[in-house]
Amino acid sequence: MSLKYPQIGLRARFMLLAVVLTVTSSSIWGGWLWQHEKKSLLERPSREAEMLVSTMAIPIINAIVYEELGIIHEGGLLDSFVAEIMATPQLEVRYAFVLNEDGRVLAHTRLTEYRKTYSDPLTLQILRAPSFQQFFSVVDGERISDFIMPLSIAGKSWGVLQVGISMEPAYRELAQLARQVIFFSCLFSAGALFIYWIIGTMLVRPIRNLTNSMEGVGKGHPILLANRTRHDEIGLLQKSFADMLERLNRSEIERNITIARMLENERILAIGRLVSGVAHEVNNPLAGIEGALYQIERKGGDPVQRYVGLVRQSIERIGRIVGQLSDLSRVGEIIPQVVDSDLFFDDVVMFSRMAIKDSGCRLLTDNRCPRTILFLDRDKIHQVALNLIINAADATTSGGTVRLLAELDGDCYVLQVQNTGDPIPDDIAAQIFTPFFTTKEAGHGSGMGLAVSRGIAEYHGGSLTYTHRDGRTAFTLSIPNALYRGTDHA
Repeated sequence: MSLKYPQIGLRARFMLLAVVLTVTSSSIWGGWLWQHEKKSLLERPSREAEMLVSTMAIPIINAIVYEELGIIHEGGLLDSFVAEIMATPQLEVRYAFVLNEDGRVLAHTRLTEYRKTYSDPLTLQILRAPSFQQFFSVVDGERISDFIMPLSIAGKSWGVLQVGISMEPAYRELAQLARQVIFFSCLFSAGALFIYWIIGTMLVRPIRNLTNSMEGVGKGHPILLANRTRHDEIGLLQKSFADMLERLNRSEIERNITIARMLENERILAIGRLVSGVAHEVNNPLAGIEGALYQIERKGGDPVQRYVGLVRQSIERIGRIVGQLSDLSRVGEIIPQVVDSDLFFDDVVMFSRMAIKDSGCRLLTDNRCPRTILFLDRDKIHQVALNLIINAADATTSGGTVRLLAELDGDCYVLQVQNTGDPIPDDIAAQIFTPFFTTKEAGHGSGMGLAVSRGIAEYHGGSLTYTHRDGRTAFTLSIPNALYRGTDHA
């Protein structure tokens, strides 16, 4: 069956991305150009108007002074200056007028305003202005920029000159510029998209050829693996696909190893179920033997005491082995409960000190875990911790040190038992978690402790691992918080 290409293929996605990038870049470029030109177009008439009112302020002040002195007739010369302002060719002046310091109109482009006195707040604010001002307004739908120049000499105010300039010509130029920017942006975008379409086609063709080659590999024709002549990204993709096939082969090997381990675990569980019944059958006669031994010890006198002690030791050893076999059969019976981390650690420390008090080793503890709530089978984890500490004490020379460390690593509660000494040889380290494997002398270990401990850790969803670093041997028990993450306990 041939490979079906999706409706939204690589070229379509590439074109969609190209459209977004092109439109975005064109918009940014056009917006920047328009803003730059807008500032220039609006500032140009403002500069010319400011220069105009600044230039006309001095002759207007002179005219006002001459009128007050009676040298010239009132209003005549001022009207000429206003008319001259209105006739400025570079600007579209809509109105111009002169107010004295009391707000009375001395000259105005509209004769009806002559001699009127303005007392509104805006006029009073203008009369109090200490320097040149500009503000915008809208008059009959037209955008006007007002320029106010105080008429003052040596601290003496003679009024103000106010000129209104239409900004519509500048805005008309801006509108025309906006149309030009949009036109050229569309033209640029169309050309760019055409080029992107050609590039997308060139990119998709070798990828489709590569897809056909990959499909041929699946049918038993290793075309892809035999053809590695490309030295571009497609060639890298070919190499990546070949590497992926190799990883898949390795994964298949690892999967087989995992299956073998699962079978081993099933075997251990089967042994556990078997020894559970055997332990029950053995415990009953052991109880009878212990009862009979008690009677022999009570009535036999001194000659039989030594033999009774040897028999009792053997019975106790059989009992320990049966107990450990029973533990192996009950590993899956995890009964989690809410446990305070500090109290749990203190209990482990107390039992550990009692367990190794005759070993000649010191136990150093370090609880780095912030106080929290755990949800685990306390007795089972106690069993694991005690077994690790006893093993560490047995592997440490008299006067040595065993360390117990607790911490919270991400979402996991971690107990680590460390001891100094030589590392476990690699060939032995690979078997230490195997049931019935032990390096201890006969009568001192059954080889079940670490196997049972790892089973308890795995049934909690955690792990039990061995490491040796910087002269220290460490067994690390990690229990994930996922078991109690959803509890409401604080």
